[in-house]
Amino acid sequence: MFDFYFTRHRFSGLGSEILTTLLRENGWDVQLFNFPNEKKKGRPLPLPDVLQFLNPHIIENEEGRLAFFTRYQRFGPPITECADKIVASSPDIVFISCFAFCYADAALELASHIRANRPDLTVVIGGAGVSAYPDFFIRNPNIDFALTGEAETAISLFLGTLRSPAGDFSKVPNLYWKKNSIIIVPRTKKQTNADEIAFVLKKTGETPKAIYFTTSLSRGCPKTCRFCSNFLCHGRKFRVIPIEKIKKGLSVICLETDQRTKTVYVNFEDDNLLLAPEYFLNVLKLFREKFSRVLFLAENGMDYTQLTPELVKILIDLGMNQFNLSIASTHLPILEDEQRNALFPLYEKVVRILDQHKIQSITYFICGFKKDSKKTVAANIAYLAKQPTRIGISLFYPVPGIPEFTEKSFFDTFSSTLCAGSSAFAWNGSMNTAELVTAFRLSRFVNLLKSEIKSLDEEMLINKIIQEKKLYTLVKKGGIRSIVPVPHADNDMVGLFFDYFSFS
Repeated sequence: MFDFYFTRHRFSGLGSEILTTLLRENGWDVQLFNFPNEKKKGRPLPLPDVLQFLNPHIIENEEGRLAFFTRYQRFGPPITECADKIVASSPDIVFISCFAFCYADAALELASHIRANRPDLTVVIGGAGVSAYPDFFIRNPNIDFALTGEAETAISLFLGTLRSPAGDFSKVPNLYWKKNSIIIVPRTKKQTNADEIAFVLKKTGETPKAIYFTTSLSRGCPKTCRFCSNFLCHGRKFRVIPIEKIKKGLSVICLETDQRTKTVYVNFEDDNLLLAPEYFLNVLKLFREKFSRVLFLAENGMDYTQLTPELVKILIDLGMNQFNLSIASTHLPILEDEQRNALFPLYEKVVRILDQHKIQSITYFICGFKKDSKKTVAANIAYLAKQPTRIGISLFYPVPGIPEFTEKSFFDTFSSTLCAGSSAFAWNGSMNTAELVTAFRLSRFVNLLKSEIKSLDEEMLINKIIQEKKLYTLVKKGGIRSIVPVPHADNDMVGLFFDYFSFS
């Protein structure tokens, strides 16, 4: 995996865990490799050619809470080493998970090294990245099968067909394959029913005082937000794992004696559990019955329009420890264009209640929509600066198949790496990279302003930015910290922010 950052505890590999269970249930011996999580730190790499446009915005020796990304890194062993480990396990078949399209190139590079070492080995690739643009993967000579959608819908039939000399892969739903080098597309597409969804509770970390788990309890979303790609893999129909299946799954989980005094954190990676609020509350109660000390997170985000002040208080009482919210934008024409609802009076009530209860919230907006401008983005940041919340900024990136990007062959001319938000690529042409990076830095500036604990250097940095209405940052060289101006910042956007947000 290659990127500027890696959120280790969120790289849980729930899909790979589900696949592993399905393979074992079908009589296969399985070895699961989670390569990015094998090493605690990433290894710095030279900025690849495709990202050289970011060079003017990367400041050598920059550090601190106002920094942009400073190091491009590889997380996990080198790809050649990953391939060697896989081949050394003497597999009959290899499944590669590509959970996001931005990592497509890396996934295919891994496949090429595997194939070079074992030309006879069957290679299957799946995951949300594959569901977005299966043709991109199946036409690669190192891929034999591309499985789209959910593993539960097809794995058993696929494995049975693979074992049968006269098997007909055209009967396997969601499967792209090749016959005599001709690509065969699936005759049928299928999604899970609620009772088919596997329940996985994955331990993602442990400290002397806490244990961290991640799970996902739902599939699909009926909303039609134009920037979301969830439907490409999971469809539009919302469905949840039956409560009884969760009870059964929790019943087999046992903590060691020395773990029982630790706080258990459970993160729900669902896109929209609040579409079933009573169900969600019942699930939280199940976890509270299971673990004596448990707190909850939903780091993939909550739709604040599904909240009420009463529901917020109930969630707090049940142990919701942080609220990750999304407003997408404050500009109503953009929200209308992106088919996103807005209830800002409700949002403001929600964050005020959270603040009163000393519960942290992070509110995300998307920067780089087709109708975005310096003004709309500066207004977004200024609005959130006035709310009792931290800011989360998501730089827009497309996934093949979402509205405005339905012509998937368009992505054949780009490296998949550009489809990562961290690449700050000007996809829509509404904002350039300098403006996107400036918005990123302004958002971090607001979060530093709101921080209760600041160093002397940070206080000086804040004062200088406010006085001059220009962006500065900290660099450290030879053990000495200095305040330096941010090169190539968009000063017009910075000025607009200060026009919209008063420090008086």
